[in-house]
Amino acid sequence: QAMAAQTNLGQLPVSTELTARTAKFLTQAADYANTLVRRAGTGAPVTATHWEQLRRLYDQAAVLNRELHRMEARVAANGAHFWEITRTAAYKRGIARISVPQARADFRAINREMQTYPTLIYDGPFSDHLERKRPLGLTGDVISASVAVKRALSLIDRAQGTDYKAGVTGTVKGRIEAYRVEVTGNRAGTDEKGTCLISKKDGHPVLMLLSRGIGAERLDVAAAQDYAARYLKRLGFEGMRLSYGIRRNGMATFNFVREKDGVIVYPDMVKVTVALDNGQVIGLDAASYLLAHHPRGSFRPTLTLEQARSFLSPRLKVEKGRLAVIPTDAGEEKLTYEFKGTVGPNTFLVYLDAANGEEVKVLKLIASSAGTLVM
Repeated sequence: QAMAAQTNLGQLPVSTELTARTAKFLTQAADYANTLVRRAGTGAPVTATHWEQLRRLYDQAAVLNRELHRMEARVAANGAHFWEITRTAAYKRGIARISVPQARADFRAINREMQTYPTLIYDGPFSDHLERKRPLGLTGDVISASVAVKRALSLIDRAQGTDYKAGVTGTVKGRIEAYRVEVTGNRAGTDEKGTCLISKKDGHPVLMLLSRGIGAERLDVAAAQDYAARYLKRLGFEGMRLSYGIRRNGMATFNFVREKDGVIVYPDMVKVTVALDNGQVIGLDAASYLLAHHPRGSFRPTLTLEQARSFLSPRLKVEKGRLAVIPTDAGEEKLTYEFKGTVGPNTFLVYLDAANGEEVKVLKLIASSAGTLVM
C-alpha cells in the first residue's frame, strides 16, 4: 500500500522537491514492513524496538493522513478533486491553475511537519543513517589544490611520448568531498582528455576516467588483467585479487577486492578499466574502497565450512566454498560462507551467515562472451 501511495503521489502536478519528504516516508514505511516480514520468516522475534519503530511510523502516517484530507478539502473547495489533478488530467482539463498553487503550499507545510519527526533507522536499504555514514577509508589532513593536481597526474597511466597537463576545475560535495581535476594529454595524432576526483582528505584517488579513441584489440583479457593488477599495486592497493570482469567495446573492466587472511572482503572493491589496444589503464573507481576500508580484526566464524554447507539446499551442486565478508543492505558488513554451485544449467553464489548458517544473499551468475555478470 505504501508503494502504491508513492506511485499516486508522483502523479500530482507539483514538483518532486515539494513531495520529497513525504515520498521518503512512504518508501521507508514499505521497506520497513518488508524487513519485518523477512525477519519473521526466519523465526526471529519482533522486539520492543521494532514495535516502537512501528508506533513512530503510525504517528507519522496519522499526521500525513490528516494533512492530506485537509488539502483535499481545500482543493475541492476550488472546484477540483484529487482524482482529477494527475499530471495528465490537469493538462487535458485545464484545471491545474485552480488547484496547484494551494497544493504546493500544503505540501510545503507537510514537508515541514514531516521534518520534525526523527528519521527512521533500521536494517534496510533506504535507511537514513546510510546517507550520513562517513567514509571509513579516508585518513590524514586536507590537501591543497596544487597537491591534488600532482596526485591526479600520478594516476594517469602515461602513454609514451604524451605530454600531460592538469588543473583543478571545481570541487565535489558528498560523502567523499573531492577536487575535480581535468587532465589533457597531447601527442602527434592523438589527444587524451581525462577527469580525476581526488579526495580533499589526504588526496586519495576516488575516480579516474581517460577519454580517447580505442584502436583495434591487440591484447587478450588475461594480459589486460595483469596490467590492471600492476597498476593497482603501483597506486598502493595491496592484497587485491580479481573478483569478476567484463569485456566490451575494446575495453575490459575488472573488479578487484581485498583478501585478508584468506578471507575475501567484498566491500573493499576497486574497479579498473584497461584499453585492449595497448593495455593503458583508462579508468579507476575506488569510491567503494574508500567508503568501506578500515582496519579489521581477525575473522572468527562460529561454523566450519562443512557445518555451513549442511545448511544448503541438497539441490545445489556445490563446486567450492570460502569465507567472505559482504556488505549488507544497511551498509554494514557480515562474515559469511560463499558457496558457488549449480542447479541445472544455472550457476549461483549463495552466502550463508558464518555464525548461524542463515541465508543472507543469493546471486545468479550470467556467463556471456563479454564476461561473467552477477545479478
